[in-house]
Amino acid sequence: MENNFSIIVLDSNDNSREVLKAYLEEFRFDAEIKLFSDYREGLKEIKESTAKPVVFIDITNCDEKYFEIIEEVKLFTSKIVVTSSDYSTNSIVRAMRLGAKEFLPKPVLKDDLKRIIGVFIQRGEEQDDTSSKIITVYSNKGGIGKTTIAVNLALELAKVTKDKVALVDLNLQLGDISTFLNLNPPFDVSYVIKNLIDKKDETLLQAFEKYKETSMYVLADPSYIEQSESITPNQISDLFKALKKVFPYIIVDMSSNIDPNSLKILDLSDWIMFTTIVNIPAIRNSQRCLNLFKSRRYPDNKVKIIINRYMENDEIKIEDIETTLGDKVYWKIPNNYFSIMDSINKGVTVSEINPNSNIANSFRELASKVSDDIVEMTITKYRI
Repeated sequence: MENNFSIIVLDSNDNSREVLKAYLEEFRFDAEIKLFSDYREGLKEIKESTAKPVVFIDITNCDEKYFEIIEEVKLFTSKIVVTSSDYSTNSIVRAMRLGAKEFLPKPVLKDDLKRIIGVFIQRGEEQDDTSSKIITVYSNKGGIGKTTIAVNLALELAKVTKDKVALVDLNLQLGDISTFLNLNPPFDVSYVIKNLIDKKDETLLQAFEKYKETSMYVLADPSYIEQSESITPNQISDLFKALKKVFPYIIVDMSSNIDPNSLKILDLSDWIMFTTIVNIPAIRNSQRCLNLFKSRRYPDNKVKIIINRYMENDEIKIEDIETTLGDKVYWKIPNNYFSIMDSINKGVTVSEINPNSNIANSFRELASKVSDDIVEMTITKYRI
């Protein structure tokens, strides 16, 4: 393994810079180390680097300019570590949403620093598949609106994070994502599984259709039903492994069936956005499905209950649903039939139809919450 790379430290504290340098030299990573107290000078060096450096940015004072620097640095390297002696979750979440991949509390511990540098060396230019998240939108009953949620969540997540988001249609027989977005992709899930899983990341990315001028990439369901019949759970697993090397976020839409492929998708998902509506039959069906999840010993924080088509004056209250299901509702999406139907009929997302509508705002806020919660889960590794 070749360790020839550069490390750039942006920190206004003289002692902190020298401590980092001493640790890094002790590790003997064969890295060129450059220290800057002036963040703009450091940014200039990053822009001129021939290889993508590992960059440490101290944000202790939470100055707005530090966050602006992170946004600019992200254009030149993904290997960004923020450090801070202020453990304010809000500032760290913001930094990581803007592009930082790791956080180190100050004073920096030598073992933590060595681990992070080692991760970047092993990772190279690939996406860190341990940080990639598979978020599956699921309902065990048809007609609940899970495809609408998957499509709009994926787009808003791409906007919020400014990262690549894969929207994957694994409703293998009756997928609708291409129709919802008025797309005619040249490739589909079946083709990718059979031909591209072992190819380079760039080749895999080309099989997706980029949605307009966004960072959302769409992979369609199989063109013919008979193609879906040959897809196996092991192939689903291989597909996810390949996607996690390319995409920080993978949003999956799937069928309502419970079959081997569906169970594999659910088992491998980091989060399940379990979607239901407020009526007695739907809630009873939800109980049965949540019992299935418990029988498969899913972690408590894996399943997030989403209430779709929510109305404040519903006879059944959210508290009643939470009591019945034995879990908190993660998010409520308001009922806005006309905006949803208009977006589906025109083949665009809700925010493109009416960006100021209550439902467009709800999807934006949901994407922000999902992003923040994922970042906060990452931060808990670092003793905050």
